[in-house]
Amino acid sequence: MNNYAHLNHYISPSAEAGLSDAWRRSLGRLGDYSSILIRSLNLRPLEVSLHDQTEDHILVRIRLPGSYLILRVAPEDDLAAYVYQIRTLNGHNIPAPQIIQRDLSRSLVPFAFTLESYVPGVTAAELESAPLLRGAGRQAGRALRRMHRIPVTSAGRPTASGRWPQQNWRTVLRQIGRHLAAPPADALIFGEREQRTVAHLLDHSLLECQQPSLIHGRFGPRAVRCTSSGNVHMEALIDPGYYVGGDGLYDLACGLCAAYPEPWSEGLLDGYQSAGPLNEAERRRLPLLQLLVNYWEACRLYMHAEPHDAARSEAIRLMEELVGLQRLVTV
Repeated sequence: MNNYAHLNHYISPSAEAGLSDAWRRSLGRLGDYSSILIRSLNLRPLEVSLHDQTEDHILVRIRLPGSYLILRVAPEDDLAAYVYQIRTLNGHNIPAPQIIQRDLSRSLVPFAFTLESYVPGVTAAELESAPLLRGAGRQAGRALRRMHRIPVTSAGRPTASGRWPQQNWRTVLRQIGRHLAAPPADALIFGEREQRTVAHLLDHSLLECQQPSLIHGRFGPRAVRCTSSGNVHMEALIDPGYYVGGDGLYDLACGLCAAYPEPWSEGLLDGYQSAGPLNEAERRRLPLLQLLVNYWEACRLYMHAEPHDAARSEAIRLMEELVGLQRLVTV
């Protein structure tokens, strides 16, 4: 059996107090587990290397004689929502990685995994040219609008068995908020009035979503992989969030967050509306979702010691504007 011990990365519990046992075990024996999976999949790689690590997954790149593959390791995630979204995008010819093999049962190794096609290029967040960034945003906006035409059974995410528990979209929004802006993050950069406004907004009837659609759930420039040689070409939408069913405008609001460069936002909105402008209900709902997104993203960025002022300022501006238009009544 091939030895990929160079992938094993032991992390002591004391060195990384915030890392779970599942993550430490997966990283500590990543080479051993990769050997088991590569042999079970009957692959003959020329090289195996650590490709990337996301918030939820570990990516191992496998070089074959004529191509590359990605082994996606999920230490804690059951991959049910991920597989559902990627396979649905594939079925509707929306650019996304191709899942070649998957096993969510954890019978062979102690985690769910997928084997996927390798998507070349860089994320849109890595593009430095304004015209390229605007072009990537425009293409992503068109793909996003197509995705949001795909209905799903409920807001939230499917279970590993494929069943969709019935959830209210506003309940899902609250869960997203608790994840992105867990206390005391919001209290550190927002006052009590702003906190009450957001709490009130989450009860607002305008946020209701009667027919949930497929959503990315964590959309932004980092969710768009593209190549460029003079012109930019979007290769795939990547790394969906924990929730993949809900109000499509939430994705648009995420992509328009004030923390992102203006050329990206301009291109995204232009591409999203290329097939037709937002209707009246969507125009009323989008600013409310933008308020939530900027509020939560400001908190997340602050807790990660990243620049958060733009998102915070936009959240406060939207609060003042929407209260002035009497769309919100603070308590």
